[in-house]
Amino acid sequence: MKKYTLETLKKENELFDSYYGLEESDVKKVNRIIEMIEETRSVKAIQKYDVVEYTNEYGEYFPKATATKKRGENIELCENAGVHLSICDSQLCGSTSGGAFSHHKENEFTYKGTSSNTFWTWGNAGACANGGIYFTATVNLWECDNNKERYSTKTHNKYYLSHRESDSGYQYFIDGHAWKTEEEMQAWMRAHRAVTDGEITWGGAVIWTYKEIEHHCSNAEYDALEAPEDIFLMNGSKRRCKRVYDDKNYILHTYFVWYWEDDTLEFYKRMDKQNKIIDSYKVDYFTNEVNKIALEELRSGTINPLEINFN
Repeated sequence: MKKYTLETLKKENELFDSYYGLEESDVKKVNRIIEMIEETRSVKAIQKYDVVEYTNEYGEYFPKATATKKRGENIELCENAGVHLSICDSQLCGSTSGGAFSHHKENEFTYKGTSSNTFWTWGNAGACANGGIYFTATVNLWECDNNKERYSTKTHNKYYLSHRESDSGYQYFIDGHAWKTEEEMQAWMRAHRAVTDGEITWGGAVIWTYKEIEHHCSNAEYDALEAPEDIFLMNGSKRRCKRVYDDKNYILHTYFVWYWEDDTLEFYKRMDKQNKIIDSYKVDYFTNEVNKIALEELRSGTINPLEINFN
């Protein structure tokens, strides 16, 4: 069992300590709660406060869901939980804020090992502003997979693509992106290896794409990278980038020249030099097309566009 000392508890609760001052009574209370949590764990069946890697029926993945209630074989699960714990009549009691909540049977959970979970309790100042003390305890880790979709957000990004007329000229929309033409939209989808079944839901067409990892690199690192060069939009400008696809793990690695570590120059000289280099990797906004590789594939017929019937 992890036991806190006054010093280790202070490190995790600097705000409380600055307001009220942590005391040994707080340490004693926290350690007793941890003991009560950890002595009630079981590898045979999920218990309250265990962590769950949960995927709901819509393919949305939550790596740290929490089992918040257990009544017989019925389990309540909270996707993003804040759990308050205390000791009432020598029993562990608590309440949960957050959401969303879902309800399951005990046999839906598969044991995976152990994990840590974060809890909080009121400190020596009682229930007041900034009066909570946070701590972690070791619990069991379970998996519950209710996914009914093709993929999940554990491996892919999920978007809802909608189509509507607007005064701005943009007519295709997903979270964080918008396009004026279908060709521009299809090029972005191809560059991000999007797939869809084409059906329209209440929020639009469900789109699954590779997860993207952006890599800032120096001009020397960028130029040495053996990968085809593309163009992407960033902060209102068009820039050169190189994209590497990890098809096994559904990851798109995007490399572009951006600020990098260089201890040979003092800060302002380094920024002045790097700003000039970074600007040299911009391309003319009006004569260059974003996602040019995908556009070439679509225009040549090498790749078919996604079939989405917005009607």
